[in-house]
Amino acid sequence: MGAIVHIGYHKTGTTWFQHVFYPAVRNRNYLPRRTTRAAFLAPGALHFDPAEARHILGQDRNRAILCEENLTGGLHNGGLAGALSKDVAHRLHAALPDADIVIFVRDPVSAIGAAWLQYVKGGGTFGLNRYLFGRDRLSPVAPERDEAPGFRLEHFDYHRLIAHYDMLFGPDSVHVFRYEDFRTDPRGFASAFAARFGLEIDLSQLDFDTRNPSLSRSLLWLARGMNLFTRRAVADKSWLIHIPGWYRLSRRLLRRANASGRFGRSLRTDDLMDGRLAARLRAHYAPSEAMLAARLRWQTQSDRSGTVVRWRQRH
Repeated sequence: MGAIVHIGYHKTGTTWFQHVFYPAVRNRNYLPRRTTRAAFLAPGALHFDPAEARHILGQDRNRAILCEENLTGGLHNGGLAGALSKDVAHRLHAALPDADIVIFVRDPVSAIGAAWLQYVKGGGTFGLNRYLFGRDRLSPVAPERDEAPGFRLEHFDYHRLIAHYDMLFGPDSVHVFRYEDFRTDPRGFASAFAARFGLEIDLSQLDFDTRNPSLSRSLLWLARGMNLFTRRAVADKSWLIHIPGWYRLSRRLLRRANASGRFGRSLRTDDLMDGRLAARLRAHYAPSEAMLAARLRWQTQSDRSGTVVRWRQRH
């Protein structure tokens, strides 16, 4: 038995797995996020020590479950141009070579809309286009490109990071799931997921409600306005004046307002971007999505036949 390491991606239900599902597993030990972050994200790239990481995880690490979406890299900085995303994979393999890797992916256009909403929830003030393409206004040699990395479209080219984990751990130890399958039938998905990894859990005791709901249109504008009075917590934003304590208070008020259901329905992807932008993004991700579809077909075939097919060589 090796550890189960759920690395994300962001905006694919990791909050629910962290708060509801994994803590309820009886035959595995779910480690807190702070433990996972201390072991694999806190050390610098040149200071990481696999032995120290194993010590932080504890003696029962081979029965552990880790779930931390930032193992795929920061949502708003593209995993530092993928450098952190790639390096963390090597850290995990050095410390836990027998682990099973769990990766959830989401339609990239939907993921981008959810990422911008999360940016606003986290204190952001810019609109969607500025959030996505703000780096394009910079000179190719502008210091901001290196000092304060911004959002990167390639962060959601999922197949590249999946292929990297396949290379390190072997494709039969890397398990890829679509977030949409989980959202369509949470209970059925959770049952199959538990069976796949031999997890003992009483699904009847779980709360399947959404843990991180989207904002309504009115609350989205209200949040962007409130964010002008704090410099927290995202790097790429504007503010008029910083009021100490305002960020925490405004988040609390926003969560309560959102939970009340009195401010309209939650925004969907087509509410956030026009058809022209959506078409541009879908064209950008088409090659990556084709590779991802091939990887998922291989996984389905492998599950049924018990054989390993080198999907990258076939497609």
